[in-house]
Amino acid sequence: MPSSPRKDSAHDHDAPTLPLRRPGVVTTGLVVLATLVGALLALTPTSAFAEYDPGHRLTDPPGMFTEATITAIGSGRTVSGFEAPASFDPLQGYPAAIPSGSTAHASGYAGTIQIKDPITGRAGLTYCIDINTETEVGVNYRLDDWNEANVPNLGYIEDILRHFYPTTGQPAAATTDADRGAAVQASIWFFSDKYILATTSPVRALTKAIVAQALADGPGAEPREPHLTVTPAEKPAPSTGELVGPFTVAADGPATLRTTGVEVFADAQGATQLHDGDEVQPGARLWARSASATTPQGFVLERVTTVLAGTVLLYDGSNPSLTKAQKIVLAQQTQLVARAGAVLHPFAAGALKVTKVIRGDAAGLQGPITIHVNCRTPEPDLDQHHRISLPAGAPAGDHSKLITGIPAGSTCALTEPSTGDDALVDLAHAPVFVPQSVTIEADETRQATVTDTYQRGRGALQLAKTVTGPGAGWQDAIGLDVACTDLGRTGHHHLTLAAGTAAGTHRLPTISGIPAGSRCTATETTSGANDRVALQTAVSITPPGVTIQDGVTSLITITDRYVRRGQAGTNAGTEAGTEAGRLAATGLSMPLAVLAALSVAMLLIGCAAVTRRRPRRRP
Repeated sequence: MPSSPRKDSAHDHDAPTLPLRRPGVVTTGLVVLATLVGALLALTPTSAFAEYDPGHRLTDPPGMFTEATITAIGSGRTVSGFEAPASFDPLQGYPAAIPSGSTAHASGYAGTIQIKDPITGRAGLTYCIDINTETEVGVNYRLDDWNEANVPNLGYIEDILRHFYPTTGQPAAATTDADRGAAVQASIWFFSDKYILATTSPVRALTKAIVAQALADGPGAEPREPHLTVTPAEKPAPSTGELVGPFTVAADGPATLRTTGVEVFADAQGATQLHDGDEVQPGARLWARSASATTPQGFVLERVTTVLAGTVLLYDGSNPSLTKAQKIVLAQQTQLVARAGAVLHPFAAGALKVTKVIRGDAAGLQGPITIHVNCRTPEPDLDQHHRISLPAGAPAGDHSKLITGIPAGSTCALTEPSTGDDALVDLAHAPVFVPQSVTIEADETRQATVTDTYQRGRGALQLAKTVTGPGAGWQDAIGLDVACTDLGRTGHHHLTLAAGTAAGTHRLPTISGIPAGSRCTATETTSGANDRVALQTAVSITPPGVTIQDGVTSLITITDRYVRRGQAGTNAGTEAGTEAGRLAATGLSMPLAVLAALSVAMLLIGCAAVTRRRPRRRP
């Protein structure tokens, strides 16, 4: 509130002694008398406190989130005093004399200030905590926290508010509420602005006692501010009415919705609209869209809440003629309406229709497709990024997506980071963009096309034939069959390993041009066994089958182990592997074979006996 020199009332006795202008010379100035203007003292726009100016008050409407507006002064009186120098420490106690280096402060009103909720009319009382910043009737405020206020010693101020007028009737030594209000305000200024009353002030003793008690009590804790927030608090929105959000609500309890020029929804699709008066729960997520040309426009959540003494109120910036206003603090517990919400900032917008064209003999077999649309504007805050996705297997043809709410003047560039090229298909050529960059115009829909032509991916298969065992190299030709099934159709490929192929691993000719995704298996149609060799164990095929991949040569290994017939370990279940089996294969019966073997053995034994007989010695 403004300050201006005034004559003190003869009953105030609070005029300061002013120093002469000439440095170093101290003299006793004339005591200036101030005249009280009855009980109609109020706030004016040129200082922190002054007499009521009936010809000047702000009549601006409240802001969307205004929680209190100054309406008048309350109980108080005119005081005069000094601001101590920066080196002065209020925590050392109220000085008996005016500290050296203090600056005289103009006389003015000290006491409570009346506030009222501009919508519901709920009222309260506050004190000033910012002696050198103006305020007046009609200035709009919001509830805030101590950090934002950035005022020193708020803990001691909070203690004063809990123990003195208007929360209680203290100080009891005061004879009127006007003196109580003035003394409390002066003690608050002592902590917030190093303000010291003139030694002749009638409320100086009261103020000194209040300060002493606050210092003895120690600083109080910051009162809990009502919890109600909406995040984010503002957002650009297309004038064409697209939804923006989400806006997340945090609160102590349910709040009531009020809208200005917007529509609010409980879902991103805009299916569930909320209306003024609807209850919104904590944790809710909201979406909104511009629905008019109103400025400002947005939505507000309101919740009646108990606000504690010591809660600060800061200027909300909604008075066009003010850039700043005095900081105030709630003088006593009261009920006010907490408000929070979001402001929408409409901008002119247009649209872009993006058509994805899928072509080629392999269309429908491609993987997922992703198109990015990056729209940049001269205002970076309005830049947009859109993602268009098509699932794997999207059929041949045109697939369109309309993007609305793009700021007019945006330049939108299209890219395709995921083309759908996968293990089944190849792109015949790079994606074709027509055009690749588009400029958006207000209230118009621009067109862009992205075309991809897909052809079937191809892979290859190779068989590795391993020949091993003591009979390796004696086998006949080995026949192999490869069966590949693709889209329900099966094709065959026949391969041969020449008879007598030596032991080792031999790679057969590669089968190329197999459609990617085909499932291929290999079988051995002829094993190579004959009257000289047999398979010792069953054929080994690893892996049993493979899925052909685009640009990849898969491998199947087939292993045969051969033994000479008559050698132990031959697979007698499938081949004539024992010696008896071999003889049977040549037409000899088992008994004859046994007899033949015994005859040979006996002959050998007889020969050995003759060989070992010694010649007889003659006499």
